[in-house]
Amino acid sequence: MPNIVIVGDRDSGKTTFLALLYAAQVKSGSDRADDFRFHIAYESLDEISGVFQQVMSGNFPDAAAKEGIRGITFHLGYRRSGFGILSRLRSRGWTPGAPASVRLIVVRNLADEMDRFRKGSSFANAALRDVFESDAIAILVDGRKLALADEGPQLGSMGKYDDAVDALLTAMQGSRGRGDRSSLHPIFVFTKFDSVDSEALHAAKMEDAPPEVRKTGLRTAYAEALLDRNLPKTMAKVRARDSGGLKFTAPSYFFSWVRTEAAAPGRRERIRLRRSGGGGWEPDYSKDEYLALLERLSKIARDAGE
Repeated sequence: MPNIVIVGDRDSGKTTFLALLYAAQVKSGSDRADDFRFHIAYESLDEISGVFQQVMSGNFPDAAAKEGIRGITFHLGYRRSGFGILSRLRSRGWTPGAPASVRLIVVRNLADEMDRFRKGSSFANAALRDVFESDAIAILVDGRKLALADEGPQLGSMGKYDDAVDALLTAMQGSRGRGDRSSLHPIFVFTKFDSVDSEALHAAKMEDAPPEVRKTGLRTAYAEALLDRNLPKTMAKVRARDSGGLKFTAPSYFFSWVRTEAAAPGRRERIRLRRSGGGGWEPDYSKDEYLALLERLSKIARDAGE
């Protein structure tokens, strides 16, 4: 079972990201006509279901829910035709063999963990062991902190995060033997992208919204224009592709958002809900991005099993 490590800066929305990933599966993998099926490992059910209930009721995960989630295991099955969750093809048959399974591991505070690791903490070494052996890394990038001007006041905060991700990738490289030809799949997820500074995007001659998920070339150019300024060390590391025994695959890029209702007296900021296709309500969020991400995770799982 491949491990997918999830890292993010403070308040980048790691727990909300996981809850919406689960919501996309619940809403799009439960009906007979759907192109995929899913179930969650029993040991992960309590953790993710509590967060899911909060999000579906319009609340962001509370502190207890955030602290409770350290790792989630998903099992995904697919129809034969297309294999893709977003594919419109339909088939009665399902792919042979066991479902693709992925273990999502959350690093709660990356900067602190890497600081302890640099100091030689045995606790940090034990906590990061599964992280170092991961098959993919989902790097969450807070859209509110992106700086596009030559001198941005927020660049310092993103710079610290860039240092931490670069240090983690270096440590992951050092943990693999030179004869080990294993691969690491970088996945960049821009969270809270509905809150990105549109004026900064316009100044950089960029569109308000990224190209649609299937336009991979245009999407790559759009994402890398943002990352080259904000995470230059991380991008240099990933572009090196091959260092020692660890090979970086071509990165993939996703853009996440969830509409919100501003805080009011006596009430916290809430998630805006919308009518779902089958009746009921769901968060107003970038569902297609999450379905495409699930498709990417399933391919990593299938490749790891071959």
